[in-house]
Amino acid sequence: MRLLAASAIAAVALGAAGIALALTPGHGALIDTTVRYLQERQAASGGFAEPGQEPSQGFSAWVALALASAGINPQDQARCGTSAFEYLEGHFAAGLEEELAWPRVAVTTLERELLVVDASGTDPHSFAGHDLVAEILARQLEDGSFPYTPDGTHGESNDTIFAILSLGPVHEPAVAAAVAAAREWLVSAQLQDGGWYYSGANPHGEVDMTGAAIQALVAAGPPAGEPALGEYRLAIAAGLEYLERAQLPDGGFPSSPGGETESNVASTAWAVQALWAVGQDPEAWTTGPEAREPLDYMESMQQPDGHIRWRASADMNGIWMTAYVTPAFDGHPLPIPPAARANPRASRGETAACLAAGASGGGGDDGEEGVIAGGGGGGAPAFSRPKAQSVGKTPGGARLVHGSALGARDRSRSRRGPNAAQPRGAETTEPRRPSEADPEAPA
Repeated sequence: MRLLAASAIAAVALGAAGIALALTPGHGALIDTTVRYLQERQAASGGFAEPGQEPSQGFSAWVALALASAGINPQDQARCGTSAFEYLEGHFAAGLEEELAWPRVAVTTLERELLVVDASGTDPHSFAGHDLVAEILARQLEDGSFPYTPDGTHGESNDTIFAILSLGPVHEPAVAAAVAAAREWLVSAQLQDGGWYYSGANPHGEVDMTGAAIQALVAAGPPAGEPALGEYRLAIAAGLEYLERAQLPDGGFPSSPGGETESNVASTAWAVQALWAVGQDPEAWTTGPEAREPLDYMESMQQPDGHIRWRASADMNGIWMTAYVTPAFDGHPLPIPPAARANPRASRGETAACLAAGASGGGGDDGEEGVIAGGGGGGAPAFSRPKAQSVGKTPGGARLVHGSALGARDRSRSRRGPNAAQPRGAETTEPRRPSEADPEAPA
């Protein structure tokens, strides 16, 4: 695979419509097993957490987005009568204290919640007593960027990227103007190597942030009347070339090219979502003597219980990594479109499951195969930023059961392979820089 700037620019013109490119067979079981793994770890409160920990806002939002990408609306992913969306909305105020910026409210917190609202199809102007759209717009600086905290005097790529991604689905004149200004700033923030870094000037980009930036630019769309070789398309093409240079022989991506020699699934997921966003097929991104591609790499990291290993040398933060990989493997860049609502139906074994969840903090296996759909659902806002080295903890939850009330989702337009075999029916805060990452990471 050799990606030339001209072909990259041509791919940009396809936009999200190009996602239908990937139609080759294979990897059919991974999505169902990752979704079930996440579903089974939903707590009685409706939230999600790593084993042995209490549910948190950030974890629950990430999982809600992952499940929404698999067609499960956060309002429908419930346990013990409480959906993931209800958990996120009900715990929003308390969850603010989990954030690194507390007692200030970071703009990424608002953006994360809005992404879940977008995927749930609920009112972006009314979430837990907050008008998320108005509060995010109020943070924008004169240059079009967004700072991390309300008193911030300079914008950061991370905050600006997720402002674009979360505001993009809100079709209002004031929002459109804000997104256009943010897009122009984001193009200007690109580094000389073609990548983006989360904040401030830096000599080298990050794979995670570059993948997110490409998704944001595609979501924002090109400036009206810009020529084919305008700054917008050239920025995306340069970002794709940055990702091409970063890819390792195993098909995956490291977080920091040049400084790391091992791929990890989170950085790979961000890169893959960028490829889906511009209409490129990740399976065509082969590299190394064995012609490995990124979807193969992510699948190779899946463990017997369905969770995704962080990287070959370390298995940690299984729920978080699984939540990252699911949308990428399912062909969904950000923002995740609203998932259709499922027909309400009572979940089986509710009393026993709720007792177990109350005792253990998470759900259990109901003995059925495949994804668990009944009685579940919950939309939750989820995420602050792609992590450098993708170190941290995140929750997961979701379920799927056999039944005529919920048909298998048609993934032929966004993934690979037929649907015939599909079954029916950390920490409490996320680090913003390596020094704040999980201290267990080197273990």
